[in-house]
Amino acid sequence: MSGVVFLQGPHGPFFARCARYFSAQGLATHKINFNGGDRLFGWADHQVDYCGGQAAWPEYFAGYVRQHDIRAVVVYGDCRYYHRQARTICDELGVSFWAFEEGYLRPDFVTLEQGGVNGFSEIDWRPTAVESYRPHNRSNTVHIGQTFWQRAWFAIAYYITSRIFRQQFCGYRHHRSRNWVQEGACWLTSFYRKGLYKLTQRRYLSALVKRHSREFYLYALQTQDDFQIREHSDYDSIEDSITEVIRSFAQGAAEHELLVIKHHPMDRGFCHYGKWINRLARQHGVSGRVVYCHDLHLPTLLKHAKGLITINSTVGISALLHKVPTITLGRALYDQPGLTHQGTLSEFWQATQPVDVEFFRQFRTYLYERSQLDGSFFRNMDHAIEQAWLRMAPALASGIERPLTPVAEEEEYLAA
Repeated sequence: MSGVVFLQGPHGPFFARCARYFSAQGLATHKINFNGGDRLFGWADHQVDYCGGQAAWPEYFAGYVRQHDIRAVVVYGDCRYYHRQARTICDELGVSFWAFEEGYLRPDFVTLEQGGVNGFSEIDWRPTAVESYRPHNRSNTVHIGQTFWQRAWFAIAYYITSRIFRQQFCGYRHHRSRNWVQEGACWLTSFYRKGLYKLTQRRYLSALVKRHSREFYLYALQTQDDFQIREHSDYDSIEDSITEVIRSFAQGAAEHELLVIKHHPMDRGFCHYGKWINRLARQHGVSGRVVYCHDLHLPTLLKHAKGLITINSTVGISALLHKVPTITLGRALYDQPGLTHQGTLSEFWQATQPVDVEFFRQFRTYLYERSQLDGSFFRNMDHAIEQAWLRMAPALASGIERPLTPVAEEEEYLAA
């Protein structure tokens, strides 16, 4: 029987539950583990451990796909080495490739696309496609809320288990450079800083709202090891982008305006840019006009911001929802005329281009119905998994021995 193979998933049991659900529908499921953490959270009808090195992976994976008549490959994130090689092999062998990612719309959604996500998305995002799309009036009924603690505990369990079984997977190379001790220490630091900033920075928000509403630009940072920066921008690091933004702000923004740089919440314990930002602000003569913050309420910041700067974060979509003029410094699927500022960063300070509210409404509906699943990798998982099955079922139908459950076609799924 043909089937589907799961590679690396988000930390936690999401892919295991996915495999169980797919198996219950009559599909043969496979899981390839690359380390002990993958094995800890893995489940499938057939599980194997890949213990070879990166160089041998493409040949091994191509052989596995042929041997087991694999019809679909499922991954979390399409930029990791093992997943990028798998995508190439899928293209060569005519196998469907499905990529999960954090939701383009946050926090109540996850992303699932065939072929790739973000800069590798194969959906037609051109304005003509968006404007001609006929909505199915699909609506979201799931509220996720905060998932910090679930993410933290899953991550700690993953990295500790990976460390324990590291000798069995000696050829594995993780996409992050930190070892398990460093990763654990960073998460503990994150716990500490989360409480600290909640106490020490609460006054920042009220001061910004009362004294500087519509007089500050918000630069929302991404995580330091975000693949969207490595693959879909020209920056080598977050520091490089901060340097450019502060320099440009000092040269082009009005003297009464502020630049608010917000640290990414998931990077809270992994890095700190305070010294770097202070040095650059002094160097460019804007020390009193640059604010570095962490856990301030993002919707409130957006409500009062004059503009948003981002490399290619999905925060940009949130800003557009709040009608905040937005500029992307990298490549993003929402970087389109009518949505984002199409000029240079220096021009952005002088005359921001407004958001076309009607086009954004169309774009958001198109994005939601074409790429988003209601739910989360950490809470309300089953809801997202059921929707994933309905979206993928038409492509998997030939590998199932018994008929599909009723709502199988994507048109019917979208209308549900």
